[in-house]
Amino acid sequence: MKKFFSFIILISFWINNLFAETINLDQGIKINVPKGYEHLNYDQSEFMRYNLESLEISKSKIDEIIDQTITVLGMNGSETSTIIGRKGFVKGYGDFINHTLSGNPPETWHGFGKLERQCGNKKTEKSMLKCLVKFFKMDPIVQIDVSNGTTVEIKELSSLMQELNFSDKKDVKDFNKASEKIKQTFSDIYQNELKIKLGNIKNKKWGFEILGKDIMMGFTAQRVGYLFIHNERPFIVQGFCMSETTCKNIKKLNNQIIEPYLSKKLVLNNKGGNISDDTNLTEKLISLNELYKSGALTKEEFEKAKKKILD
Repeated sequence: MKKFFSFIILISFWINNLFAETINLDQGIKINVPKGYEHLNYDQSEFMRYNLESLEISKSKIDEIIDQTITVLGMNGSETSTIIGRKGFVKGYGDFINHTLSGNPPETWHGFGKLERQCGNKKTEKSMLKCLVKFFKMDPIVQIDVSNGTTVEIKELSSLMQELNFSDKKDVKDFNKASEKIKQTFSDIYQNELKIKLGNIKNKKWGFEILGKDIMMGFTAQRVGYLFIHNERPFIVQGFCMSETTCKNIKKLNNQIIEPYLSKKLVLNNKGGNISDDTNLTEKLISLNELYKSGALTKEEFEKAKKKILD
């Protein structure tokens, strides 16, 4: 019976991932584009500026915010924002954004006539906005950013995470205090008060959980995401949802997307310590430290494995 249930679980996992597309991001990160979803890419700084301009923020303030992404998060201008949405959003939302990013008036977009026919005759502003969200397939949308640069703050945070005893409340408290600047910068960049706390994501990787609210298309959107420190660089995943149904499942969607990243495990060989080469140095040390603290390794095995990594 136990074998039967194991077989059922294996088949369910295979079916759920059968139609997922795995794509590569910067810094060797892999993610899934789940079945029924598709993705597009934008220049990160250009896309951020576009979104900030839609909030009617002054040019000087926008420049200040983008400077923060460079000085604190290490964004060096070579980054790409990956946006994941339901099938059809690339042809609608993506094409419209590309049109307006090129400096063209919205009303000259080739799909504007169809949009006006479907949503222009709605009786209330709320119903019109709801129609726009449906037309562009904007609920939900997940944005993913990986920094190609790093900073002193991020490097220090990465180093602290390697030494952190996650089971020690004082250690976690001190770590959260040390990461306040990163958290505040993140809130400043997105012009929102965000709740950011350290957590063990699906019991696989430690990172920051992000919660907040945004106004999108006139609706209050929930922001649910993660901030990981990968290879001494920020790896940011943010899901946005506007309806009760999509918000109920947004965290699950995020987890499906980052499953390849979460499942990237370190493997010790039978000799006790050799670690596979498919992970970066920081992740190796963090995972090795977790193995030691969990009791899976003796102190001697831990020191031997650590020496091999650093050598």
